[in-house]
Amino acid sequence: MSIAELKAEVDRLTSEERHHLRAYLTLKDEISNEEFLKGLAEKIKDRNPDRWLTIEEFEKAVER
Repeated sequence: MSIAELKAEVDRLTSEERHHLRAYLTLKDEISNEEFLKGLAEKIKDRNPDRWLTIEEFEKAVER
């Protein structure tokens, strides 16, 4: 499939579908970035509850 064909397909997507596609493409870029992965690993290892989010804080942070 060509870039032009992909663009035509994207043009047919709903706003919500484009949002999901954007998130997917962002994730694909991030997981190929070694610095991002190192930073993510450090956050996962962080055991200090002062830097943790509540469920409510997380939900607010990820809202559109």
